[in-house]
Amino acid sequence: MNCLKSIKMDDHSILMAVTALMSAIGLKEIWSIWKKKIDITAQKDEREDSLYAQQVAVLSNKIQQLETKIELLIEENIQLRVKVVKMEARLINSAKKKVNKRKDEKS
Repeated sequence: MNCLKSIKMDDHSILMAVTALMSAIGLKEIWSIWKKKIDITAQKDEREDSLYAQQVAVLSNKIQQLETKIELLIEENIQLRVKVVKMEARLINSAKKKVNKRKDEKS
C-alpha cells in the first residue's frame, strides 16, 4: 500500500508542477507568443511578395522601353537603307553619265 501512495504522490506532484508551470506562463501568454511568430512570418512573406512585385514591375517597364527602342532602331534602319539605295542610284547614274561622255569624246 505504501508503494501505491508514493505513486499517487508522484503523479500528484507532477500534476501540481505542470499546473504551476501553466499558471506561471499562462495559456494566453503562450498563445500571444505563437501568434506573434505567425504574424512575423506573414509580414515577411508579404514583404517578399511586394519586393517580387516591384521587381516584376521594374523589369516589365524596362522591357517596354527596350521594345520601344527596338522599334525606333528598326525605323531608323529602314530610313538608312532607303538613303543608301538612293545614294547607290545616284552613283550609278553619275557613273553612267561619265561613261557616256567618254564614249562621246572618243567617237
